[in-house]
Amino acid sequence: MISVGIDGGGSTLRIGIYKENLECIHLHELPETANPSIIGFKKAEEQLSSSLFQTMDEAGVDISEVQDVGAGMAGAAQNPDWLRNVLSKAMPQAKITVAPDYEIALIGAHGKRFGVLVLSGTGSAACGIDATGESAHSGGWGYLLDDGGSGYWLGLEMLKSATRVADGREEKTELYQQTFEHLKISVPDDLISWLYDPERKNREISQLAPLVFECATKGDLEAQRIVDDGAEQLYQLYLSVVKRLDFTNPPVMFAGGLLSSDTLLRRLLMQKIGLKKVSVPKYSPVEGAALMANISK
Repeated sequence: MISVGIDGGGSTLRIGIYKENLECIHLHELPETANPSIIGFKKAEEQLSSSLFQTMDEAGVDISEVQDVGAGMAGAAQNPDWLRNVLSKAMPQAKITVAPDYEIALIGAHGKRFGVLVLSGTGSAACGIDATGESAHSGGWGYLLDDGGSGYWLGLEMLKSATRVADGREEKTELYQQTFEHLKISVPDDLISWLYDPERKNREISQLAPLVFECATKGDLEAQRIVDDGAEQLYQLYLSVVKRLDFTNPPVMFAGGLLSSDTLLRRLLMQKIGLKKVSVPKYSPVEGAALMANISK
């Protein structure tokens, strides 16, 4: 039996082809978002379909061999029917299961539909599934509305801080100097043209987050404030899910680029939750998508 897992996060599209035991036959990664809320439904469908067919071709697997498709995508929580229809047109013989990207990350991390997951990558969210199958999520509103504690949020907070220093509303710190050096700009007004460049991608703003971590680790008070505020926002997402599901000491996993490794953000969040260690996820989100398709039978 062949299953396909699709992980369409905020900045990368991953498509994996798996055997029944989740043995990977082929994994295709595209460093572009397929979120229809950002690039539009037409372009998202074209990108998803072409990547899907390319993955099948690279793996030497015929579409008729695929029995199950599991897909989790940013922006799909509000448009599950659209995603299901796109995949059904591409693979009419397969059983299609769709979910938001944070749900496949939870299933992959825990290896089952149970537990709590806090995610911080380009965006941010928390979700949980209890023993009865009841689910709840918090966050995932997208960069224009919220996404507190995400890479995009941290990067934007760094840029906002620079504007306050440039205005004389705050004292200059190392973070201010590093902002200009990293962006290769010389005067504060250049921040406007850099940020509002029509070609500027969310991923580029998210990629500023490691610079905030670096300055915070070196003792920069403004950078430390930003990271601690981000950790607190992620903690509030976690609390919201735990309260709504009436969870007591649930198993917790982290996902997303900013929580998958030992960052300052992760250490602060662990302190707030009261975690002494973080378990290693059993599977990746794209594997979680394939697993979701199998366990939903």
